[in-house]
Amino acid sequence: MDLRDLRAFVAIAEAGSLMAAAKTLNSSPPALSARLKSLEDELGTTLFVRWARGLTLTDQAREFLVHSYAILKQAEDAKASILGQDKPPSGVVRLGIPGSLVGILSVRLIETCLRELPAVRLRIVESMSGYLTRWLHEGTLDATLLFGNSAPEDSGASVQPILEEDLYLGTYDPSLLYPFLNGRGEMPMAALRHLRLVMPGPEHGLRSLVESTARHHGVPLDIAIEIDASPQIFELVRRGHGSTICSLAARHFAAPPNGAGLPELHTFRIVEPGFQRTVSLATPLSRPSSRATMAVARLAVTMLADLAETEEWRARRLGA
Repeated sequence: MDLRDLRAFVAIAEAGSLMAAAKTLNSSPPALSARLKSLEDELGTTLFVRWARGLTLTDQAREFLVHSYAILKQAEDAKASILGQDKPPSGVVRLGIPGSLVGILSVRLIETCLRELPAVRLRIVESMSGYLTRWLHEGTLDATLLFGNSAPEDSGASVQPILEEDLYLGTYDPSLLYPFLNGRGEMPMAALRHLRLVMPGPEHGLRSLVESTARHHGVPLDIAIEIDASPQIFELVRRGHGSTICSLAARHFAAPPNGAGLPELHTFRIVEPGFQRTVSLATPLSRPSSRATMAVARLAVTMLADLAETEEWRARRLGA
């Protein structure tokens, strides 16, 4: 097996046919077919199911494809590190960002990379922290931001805590909450027992944090609606189905269109004791990070630290 075998396998998997893959690689279908046959013989398994209209991956091949992407990426990074020591960082960087940070960070980061790292191609992947950690381990991502100050022991990730944020109660009708606020206009955690909540499902990190903290302090929660889609959470809250618990950074999902005449989201910090969430940067331990990955990671950390000090977020730096 060599890198040409893996490139052929990946091209066929992405194209779905030998003919299309051959055009991508400037090769011929018979040459790719021979490489594929050699690779299948070496692995002792069939990688594709042959159909009249093309090829589809077997279950074993889907797992092998993940490793192939990681191996090819490492090879590209190793070559770039040797050839580009005296040049600006270059190459593809796949960065994971949790959904509630995408609105506040992604466009700023992409524009900064275009300006300061023109030879780097940045791809942003949005998902929940659990998925992002898994994809980092599998090699689908080069680095990721996540919520929490640690990753699962089997994730193979190095985690650097960056910031800590408070969580807030969000509503479009603040008059419903006035009876429960303290003298500083904050929401005591104990008062949450009186409110209907619209929240993401149990698998979501924010939901897990809120429930475990509330349970620890003996505060029952009335989670009336569950939905794993932030824009729809805020739309349901706007329509009067309850309040939600969110970070200030997630408020971009709640912003009404200009001129729409819709109410603004009101947020109240939850206290006594409240909910705090850590934002961290994770990189893989099992493989070296490229110069391009580290350059993008440094930019992301710097931008997050700057945003933390704005009214848009109001988070706190860690280790400063």
